[in-house]
Amino acid sequence: MKKFWMIIFLLSTWVVNAQILEKTAINLGYRYTGRNVLQAGLEFRIGDSSYKSLVLGPSMLYTRINREDKFLPEANIYYTNNGQLYGVSINQYALEPRIGISLFNIFFLNTGYAFPIHKEKYFKGITFGIQFNIAPAKASKFYDQMKMM
Repeated sequence: MKKFWMIIFLLSTWVVNAQILEKTAINLGYRYTGRNVLQAGLEFRIGDSSYKSLVLGPSMLYTRINREDKFLPEANIYYTNNGQLYGVSINQYALEPRIGISLFNIFFLNTGYAFPIHKEKYFKGITFGIQFNIAPAKASKFYDQMKMM
């Protein structure tokens, strides 16, 4: 009986992991936030609607500050609605609300404003960015499907 429940538990975790991977993507991006910043991380899509969804995830930022390499953690959340993108990200130096466009959740083009929250204002002012999302699953539900008429 114990083996039966163990097999059921293992199968259920396998199914849950498969569903999580279907809605997950790896993001690679570039942003200008008062300085050049490279970004890499994960994105997870919540919602089954074809064009309205919530995308959230952690990222790691790379930049040079005072001739020193810095790797900074960041958390972001986006709401996509028919190609429109609204979001916010936060790291240890700034809070950044963003607006932009989403092309089938493959590309995010955005602009925003970085509000410094640290005494050292490394990130401040108007920002611009592009993000490319790569889904690891072949039949990914992360991307929006193009509707044919």
